[in-house]
Amino acid sequence: MASLALATSISPAVNAEMNVVTESYDMDPASCDGLFLNGVTYGFTIGGIPSQDCVAGTFIGPGYTNNIESPNIEGNASGVLYLSFETPTTVFGFGVALSSGGTPQEVTINLNRPGAGLLRESVDLETTFDPSFLGGYYYYDGPAVKTLSISFSNINGRFAVDNLEYFIRPRRGKKSARVK
Repeated sequence: MASLALATSISPAVNAEMNVVTESYDMDPASCDGLFLNGVTYGFTIGGIPSQDCVAGTFIGPGYTNNIESPNIEGNASGVLYLSFETPTTVFGFGVALSSGGTPQEVTINLNRPGAGLLRESVDLETTFDPSFLGGYYYYDGPAVKTLSISFSNINGRFAVDNLEYFIRPRRGKKSARVK
């Protein structure tokens, strides 16, 4: 991953009771590789080499599906999207859509626990038609995750990710505020 960090003043929706952030990427388009957004550092590689072919805040992609609403993240499905949480999270979810030509696809999510980046688990999300693209929604609620990677079986297509949800620990001495 590149060491470039882009800070933004975007305020995601926050569920104040649970401290769960939902990132909708309502921002100016920016490369995912090196993007820092609300406590999450993003990276994107193709063949292990950092790539700019993955953009957050874009209206490119499938448009509205059951799990994607523009703007979203859109990129080359031969790549791997990486997320690193500033503070480990116990809740994580996202919507995904894939261009596929009607061929069944899988999305692989590798969850790494805090510490030496040891693999906590690897999950294959099977996609369904959503409605005209293949897609689905992944949700994790379990032991702490520090980093994760998202990869795709359709290496000749494109992907979109949206509505990233994650838990943020409340700051000591401050009450959580609801952001609209």
